Amino acid sequence: QRFGKSNDTHEVGIAILKGDYEAAIDIIMREKADEQMPRVVSARKAWASRFDSINVANDEDAAKDAEMKCARSILNELGRFMGSEKSVINSLSRKPRDYKRAYSCIAKNMRSMYLHAVQSVWFNKVASYRIETGGSTEVRVGDLVLIEDASLAEGGSGTSGLKGKKVKTVEEQDIERGVYDISQVVLPLVGSKISYPKGACGEKYDELLKQDGIDKSAFERIGTIDREIALGGDYRRLMCKPSDVSFEIKSYTDPVQPLVKTDLMNVNGTELAAATISTDKEVHDADTDMME
Repeated sequence: QRFGKSNDTHEVGIAILKGDYEAAIDIIMREKADEQMPRVVSARKAWASRFDSINVANDEDAAKDAEMKCARSILNELGRFMGSEKSVINSLSRKPRDYKRAYSCIAKNMRSMYLHAVQSVWFNKVASYRIETGGSTEVRVGDLVLIEDASLAEGGSGTSGLKGKKVKTVEEQDIERGVYDISQVVLPLVGSKISYPKGACGEKYDELLKQDGIDKSAFERIGTIDREIALGGDYRRLMCKPSDVSFEIKSYTDPVQPLVKTDLMNVNGTELAAATISTDKEVHDADTDMME
């Protein structure tokens, strides 16, 4: 969920929210335990040791020279799919030690992903906390519930974005009247334009931000620094209730035979070897007969 194979993309996002571009580049370029290509392993190792013989604090010119030479020497050793790393190193080979510029050279979707990873990891932690402390069936005072959620056709932003969405904080009288159910409870993806739940979950967000050294003003600030990755925030449901679901129970003996027809099977007129035992309609009809 956006955390990357090394599980550190959210760390880059936290560094960016702090305005520490050097730390962000260091996380992107540091040695990775799961790296498999020998030339990439060597390139990361060379990058990590580029200042070994230099007192960076006292000799900035020497540091720039060492970084430029290292960047130029490892650029062609990076894998073809290492887009962020190649963008960073290419920039630093021209403008060494300018880490903010180097980060800005990363493609927009990747720059956004680092921040979205931070949103996701905090959402996951608060969602787990909410279920552990408040259960997964009942609405409680202080929860946020989604009371408006306009579709694209209705002028909303669809599944991603705040446009057409409106939330309300649950109060005691809402609980007494049973106005809302757990499927309406949402948690925010942090940003500059969202509301936070009250009570324990709101305090959990504050705790997580404090642990990572982030102030809520950072979400507003990032949009003024880089408008392309402005972080307004969003809401996601704590529990999703499936609807319009159908199923079939199939019997098969060949583990390679598809259970659903592929396009090629339709073109060739190939039949499925698996036999349908029952469908959701048959199960529903049987349940209805038993109730009668």
